[in-house]
Amino acid sequence: MVEAFVAEPPCAVCGRPATHVELVAPDARPVGWQHWSPAQRDAQTAARERHTGQRWWLLYSGIAAGNGLGRPADPAEAQRIVDAFTQPYRYAAVTTAGFYDDAGFCPRCDAPYCFHHWNVSSTGYGRCPRGHGKSLDPHWSP
Repeated sequence: MVEAFVAEPPCAVCGRPATHVELVAPDARPVGWQHWSPAQRDAQTAARERHTGQRWWLLYSGIAAGNGLGRPADPAEAQRIVDAFTQPYRYAAVTTAGFYDDAGFCPRCDAPYCFHHWNVSSTGYGRCPRGHGKSLDPHWSP
């Protein structure tokens, strides 16, 4: 069954959150809503109102980019994301969520790293602390 949650896989080097994944229940507010500016609250409320019906809402902050104030997620996608972020976090499960940067996970290390430890270049290509590389920018292509 789908339940609202927040997942912040810790960086394998420093322990800071590598990424932020938040699934917000229909008609609920994101964690930290009280710290958002009035403009952010208004924009997010308007975005959710454009997507009527009982929709889950996905907030994602990745290594090089994110989805801003979020986007709708249908129940099947919401369940897939819940399943992907069941602890202990593992690359094989997390990658099934379909995030462009695998939520900060290096597939060869089976570990997440934060932006500071991915060593991201200006092209959006990153190298983990062990030298494994991959694209971390959803807008870059060769």
